[in-house]
Amino acid sequence: MPEDTSSQTSPGFPLIQPVRTPSTFHGEAGENPTAWLKEYERIAKFNRWDDIMCLGNVYFFLNATARTWYENNEEELNSWEKFQEQLKIAFGSKDLFVKQAEQELKSRAQKTGESTQSYIQSVLELCLKVNPSMSESDRVSHLMKGIAEDMYQSLLLKDINSTSAFITERQRIEQMNQQRITKLRFSRLPNVVPMASVETNDDLVTLVRRIVREEVRRLSESAIQPPSLEPPSFDEIIRQEVQNALCPVISSSAGGSERTPTQRRPSTYSAAVRRPRRPTKPSSIPRQTDIWRTDDNRPVCFHCGRPGHVIRYCRDRRAIFDAHRNRQATNRQPQSQNFMDEFSRQDARELTSSTSRGRSPARRYRSPSPYGRRRSSRSPSLRNEEN
Repeated sequence: MPEDTSSQTSPGFPLIQPVRTPSTFHGEAGENPTAWLKEYERIAKFNRWDDIMCLGNVYFFLNATARTWYENNEEELNSWEKFQEQLKIAFGSKDLFVKQAEQELKSRAQKTGESTQSYIQSVLELCLKVNPSMSESDRVSHLMKGIAEDMYQSLLLKDINSTSAFITERQRIEQMNQQRITKLRFSRLPNVVPMASVETNDDLVTLVRRIVREEVRRLSESAIQPPSLEPPSFDEIIRQEVQNALCPVISSSAGGSERTPTQRRPSTYSAAVRRPRRPTKPSSIPRQTDIWRTDDNRPVCFHCGRPGHVIRYCRDRRAIFDAHRNRQATNRQPQSQNFMDEFSRQDARELTSSTSRGRSPARRYRSPSPYGRRRSSRSPSLRNEEN
């Protein structure tokens, strides 16, 4: 008869819960003994350790400086409460770590790539280290201070007074941002403008026409004004000639009635000269004469920008001109010796012709005078006086 394996029951074994081990405390600078003790007590509670077991097992989770300190003071550490008190005194006071948490909380902001949930929990942890009884409004203020800009703009519109409301609203905003439209309800054309215009004339041609019509109407109204009886000034004559050349006057046909042409006095030069000149109005903006002068009233050169001289006596400017003249003189040198000889012979011929050009040709064939040769240095009047 085969044995019924289904009816056989396996012997029961008690389930042994694995032992959790806390982290090791080294006693180095920056390690918080209070946070380590809190972690140790949490694991000891899970492992069901009493105070005697906690004190007996703590040696195995101390290292480096902390283990040396325990060995030096092992006789005095006869209870778990005494161990916690002496450990906090030896490796940092609570006020020091509270100040460090305050400084970190003041500058804590959401980093690039950091999730919003991670940022919120980090800020709440710092708030707990600084003040365990901190109010909800202060915690919300610290959360809003460093959150990302897009989330801040969305949360700013809501009235949030607690951290739970802050987290709930944050989740709602993230869900809205993650939603995507899977199917388009309407078809779109590719040539759609990106923004609707608020102007009535959205066509560029229509806008140009409107501007041109306004300018023509303004010029037409200024052209049909009644002329003055006095002759125009030079400025008015020049302005009228430029206006006639660039913008010819268009006869106004929108009024419906033709106006009789008005005769103006001829704009002549004599009439404009006889007319007294209008006094010129002083310029509202004074001339800035101190731009090209130093504080001690020395002139500044327009060319080199150095004080003490003007552009007329600038050495840099003269050096530029001298260099230009030297280059021109170098470029004008003859290219060959034959050209130089020809140039010298031509100068000699011109010099010979210029010296003999002033003499009369009849002087060379003149007959000798019957009188003696007169000295050219004495005049006849002087010779009579000597005799």
